[in-house]
Order: sequence, then structure tokens, then C-alpha cells
Amino acid sequence: MAPDRVVSLVLLAAVAVGFGGWATEGLSGSVGAEATFLPGFATGVWLDLGWDIDGWSVGSTTWITVLPGFTTTETVTAGYTFGPVDLGGSATIGIYPLDFAGLDVYADVGLFDVDRDGFAVSADASLYSGIYPAFDTTLSLDVDASYGVFSLGADLDLGIPGFGLSVLLSGEVRVLDLVLEDGGLTADLGASAFVVPAGDARLWFNMELGLGAFTVTSETDFTLAPFGLAEQRIEIDIAFDGFSAYAWGSFTGDGDLSAGIGGAYDFP
Repeated sequence: MAPDRVVSLVLLAAVAVGFGGWATEGLSGSVGAEATFLPGFATGVWLDLGWDIDGWSVGSTTWITVLPGFTTTETVTAGYTFGPVDLGGSATIGIYPLDFAGLDVYADVGLFDVDRDGFAVSADASLYSGIYPAFDTTLSLDVDASYGVFSLGADLDLGIPGFGLSVLLSGEVRVLDLVLEDGGLTADLGASAFVVPAGDARLWFNMELGLGAFTVTSETDFTLAPFGLAEQRIEIDIAFDGFSAYAWGSFTGDGDLSAGIGGAYDFP
């Protein structure tokens, strides 16, 4: 293994061990690895760290791609929450090869959140500004409502400059909710469509089976115009004592395949 790869991996392990000892001071995180086999072979490891105290939050994500080409990327986030308002930003830096990849800021405010007699409705307004590598700003208004097994959503985005407007409407109903001896089985049927600009209508059917430490999920997505399979994805997860492992496989209506495995440890 090349010296630069050894140094990056050693630094990743050292940071995980060092910060893990301070997790009781408000720091938590996860370290993991992932390998994909389809459509091509690739491997990588990552370290996520998060620190939250008195409304402040700081996060760090280090991603090291080992194969097919060695790269190291660092993303740092910072935010502050007071009442219904969230402010923050993130910066992404390529460590190897050296590159300043991106900088953005955001502001989010909860307008209202009502929950009475099983009926819940909430609305949030947000502003996102990408500063680098290109400047763009998006104003968003998201409204969500639910009652029993039904849920509805409306997302409005206004892009600046250009004032491009998009409106997405969505709905979902839980068609199955079984309680088993050591878990449960659920199924959800939903649909979404952009009404401004018109088009890109989709339908999905998702199922999840949980039995003890095992979880199996199936996500099936269809396009409606024209009707056809967009993607079928199946994932198996196993979690125990802070450790988790997963494997997934998917295929699209065009015949594209993807598959991989991964694992992580969460601390503290």
C-alpha cells in the first residue's frame, strides 16, 4: 500500500479512538467501511463525528476511497438552533488530491407544528445558498399533513437567480401494519408528481420486515408517464451493540445493476 494511503488510514483510526474517548462530552460518531461489487468494484472507509451542546452543533465527515482510485475528502458542518430557527453551513475539502470542493450556507424556520386528535400538520420555510463552486440560492416552503395511515406533502422551491419555480405534491398510505412476536411488517403505497413544471410522476411501494436484530426492506419505484419500473432495491440490515452490517442489491427498468455490502460502529 502506498505511503499516503497508510498515513490517511492511520489518521482515521487515531481520530476515531481519540474522539471516542471524549464522546461523553457531547461527541458521538460512527466509523465504517463499504464495498460495491456492481456496476464496478469500489471500496471506501469513513468517519462521522458530531458534537452538540447548548444549541450548537459541529460535524465532520471524512471519506477515504481506497479503490479503484485513492482519494480523501473532508466535509465540515456547523450550525446553531434557537427556538424554531436553524442556521448553518458546510464546507467540503479534498485532502488528497488537494481541492476546495464546495461551500454552502442555509437557514430554516419552523412556521407551525400542530398535532390534535391524531391530525398533524406542519410547515417549514428554508433558504439554501451554494457559494462555491457556483452561486445559487433556493427558497423552499414545505408543508406536511397526516391523519391515521394517510400523509400528504407539498414542496415549493424557488430558484434564484432565474426564479425557476417547482411544486411537488405527494401522498402516502400505510396499507399494512402487522405486529409480530419479535418485530413487525409494514407496507406503504405512495405517489408524487411535479405540478410545476408538469411531469415526472412516480409511484412507490415499500415494505419493511423487522425481526429482532434483522431488518429487510424492499423499495419499488415506478414511473407513471410512461409507466414502467424505475428501480427495485432490497436491503438487509443487522444491528447489535453499536455494530451494524448491511447488504443491498438493486436493478432498474433499463437493466442497470448495483450491489454492495458495508458495516459501521456507532459510539458512544
